[in-house]
Amino acid sequence: MNRRLRLLLVVVFALSACALSFAQRGYWRRQRVIDPNVIDRRGVPDWENDAEFKNDVFTFVRVRYTSMYDGYGWGKWAIDWPDSDLNFPFRLHELTSLEVAPEPRILELTDEELLDYPFVYLIEPGHMMLSEGEVAGLRRYLLNGGFLMVDDFWGEEEWNQFHVNLKRVFPDREPEELPLEHP
Repeated sequence: MNRRLRLLLVVVFALSACALSFAQRGYWRRQRVIDPNVIDRRGVPDWENDAEFKNDVFTFVRVRYTSMYDGYGWGKWAIDWPDSDLNFPFRLHELTSLEVAPEPRILELTDEELLDYPFVYLIEPGHMMLSEGEVAGLRRYLLNGGFLMVDDFWGEEEWNQFHVNLKRVFPDREPEELPLEHP
């Protein structure tokens, strides 16, 4: 009986450790269907721009991309959405003279509309697994003068995964680290 009890405890401990590991990696995050047309502003003030200049405003655009975790109902591209996507435009509107769209956008790298926005934001690229269409779309966007801000790496493994995808976008180039004093 004592031996069976120890074996049962070991099995329970092992299953608990596995469940904790899966939970920490986000495998069981609540399922979220993100509808970019329905945003709870969570207290972030709204504003209106002059209708005459509706196409002449800065719009915060988040990139939706394929990642290792997409099969679990919640891609890494959606980390901190919509909070950061609402806060950044509000602060730009509040602190600069820029005309800023109050509603952020979510676009895929394959969207033709991506070329209409000079600045796009991509988060958690350490689990990125771009399709061939996404690789071509990102290359086209960047070669046409688009600016890609990439955020939220956790260690060398995630940097390496992003680097693999970046090399697919530009196989003939290497990323270059700029020193702080770079103009």
